This record gives sequence, structure tokens and C-alpha cells, in this order.
Amino acid sequence: MSLRKKTDPLARAGLWLACVALIALMMVIVGDVVSRNLFGRPVRGAYDLVSIFLLIMIFSGMASVVAQRSEILIDIIDGALSTRTTRALKLLASVTTVAMCVFLLVAMVSPAVSAYRYGDRSLELNLPVWTLWVVAFAGLITVLIVAIARAIDECRGTDIPESDTP
Repeated sequence: MSLRKKTDPLARAGLWLACVALIALMMVIVGDVVSRNLFGRPVRGAYDLVSIFLLIMIFSGMASVVAQRSEILIDIIDGALSTRTTRALKLLASVTTVAMCVFLLVAMVSPAVSAYRYGDRSLELNLPVWTLWVVAFAGLITVLIVAIARAIDECRGTDIPESDTP
């Protein structure tokens, strides 16, 4: 059985969260523009809210992209290669995705710890910045789980063909 079927609900939940964050982001921007133009007063904290919703949208939506193999790719040579070579390239891409997620997670630790240790706060809402790092870590760990499942499926040969992706 494909591990992707087990990680799909996780990726789908992340996609829904990203959609909600996008809608909230748009509402804050529209509300800020309308409030600024009609009443001469911007929405307090709009800058921070847009940053937070953008962070949520990006890190929550990535798992769905990885699960559905929707990354940007250039497949110019795929038609000229054998099926076996193409599968090897897909496995290489999956392993590279896992490696990049691990690299990002490791690279994020130091600034996150610094934000916590020094009590960094957001500009307008005065929120602790480390909470945003927690959101980023949660999203990236979700991406890592989905990417590992995809790489294992590639190794086993139980990956779902691209025509079956939603």
C-alpha cells in the first residue's frame, strides 16, 4: 500500500489551512485599503497580519505541492529516456526534496532560538517572533513527512501514477 494515501489527509489539511490563510490575508489587505481611503485610518497591525498569514499560507501549502508532485519541473529529456531512468530521476528528485527540507529545518534552528532567547517581537502587534518560527517548523515538518513518504513510495515502486493525482 502506498504511504501517500496515509499522508494525503495531512497534505489536504495543510492545503485547507493555506486557503484560509490566503482568504484572511486578502481580507486584511482589502480592509486596510478601504479603511485607509474611506476613513483615513489604516487597520492596526495589518503589516504583521499579512506577514503571519503569508507565512501560514506558504508553509502549510507546500506539503500539498509535494504530495501531488506539483513542483515546477522541466521534463525536456523525459521522453528520450527509458522508464527505468525516468523512475530513477523521480527518486533522485524525491530524495533531494527530503534533503532540502532537512537542510532548511537545520538552518532555521539558530534564528528561531535567537528570536526566543532575545525576546524578539513583531513591529505592530508586539507578538513574540518565536511563535511564527513554530508555525514555520510545523509546516516544514509536515512537508518533510510527506516528502519522506513519497521517497519511500518511489523506492518501493508503489508511487501513484501522476495521472491519478487529484
